[in-house]
Amino acid sequence: MFRETITHAGGTTEGTASEAHALTTLRRGARRGYAIEATRDGGALITWTRRELRGGIAHRSITFAPQMPVGTLTEAVIRDLTDIDGLRPVRYMENDHGRRIILAGLTEISPMATAALRARQLVTADEHGKVRLTLTARLGLLAAAHRTTTTEPEGWSRPSDSRLVTAGLNRPGRRAGMVRQSASAASCSCGQFSAFGGDRTEARNLARRHRHDMAAAFVASLPVGFTDAVTAADEPSAREVGLEDRRYWADVYDRGE
Repeated sequence: MFRETITHAGGTTEGTASEAHALTTLRRGARRGYAIEATRDGGALITWTRRELRGGIAHRSITFAPQMPVGTLTEAVIRDLTDIDGLRPVRYMENDHGRRIILAGLTEISPMATAALRARQLVTADEHGKVRLTLTARLGLLAAAHRTTTTEPEGWSRPSDSRLVTAGLNRPGRRAGMVRQSASAASCSCGQFSAFGGDRTEARNLARRHRHDMAAAFVASLPVGFTDAVTAADEPSAREVGLEDRRYWADVYDRGE
């Protein structure tokens, strides 16, 4: 379950949303080309802009914050989640000692780790014991895989410090012979992105665009088995909290008002 916050023409509305509703909204946003970003707590932020009839740009957003944040994803937790997502079959069962475990292919996840994954709502099992990752877990893994950083610009420095030979510059404020470097580098923990911006703001925008691109690719590549399992889950459609007319707010999202 998620806490949902919608920023629309009438202000802000808060409520709750099921996993199925959050997934459907993410897929709809991706199809419309809206900016999507996974958050480190296992949620997501969808943003877009609309041009108003009277002029100006209106900013709109939908935020999904998990009721149970993913917490710290250690290497061991990431490894277990990767095994559950990538190996088949994956079952929730008792081992020979009567302890509940997750068996992913031939890999046995310990009873303690299994209990922790279930308590943190990173995995769920159906009535047949078939285990899958939750949407919260997938979003948390996405955010953990794409942690971007930008470097602090060098600012004012003397060319001689970097062994550059330049003519002296007569500048006020005791900056004679100094030059200013405002460039900033952006990079991502995934190792597939690096860029330079003219200043740190530009570098941060480049990093944000990378995260948006990765989130859009993530939504587009979700396995059919996962999306079918989520939409088939018997969960209440809990977007009703704080909303008097559910169809109206769905229309608000469709029209982006």
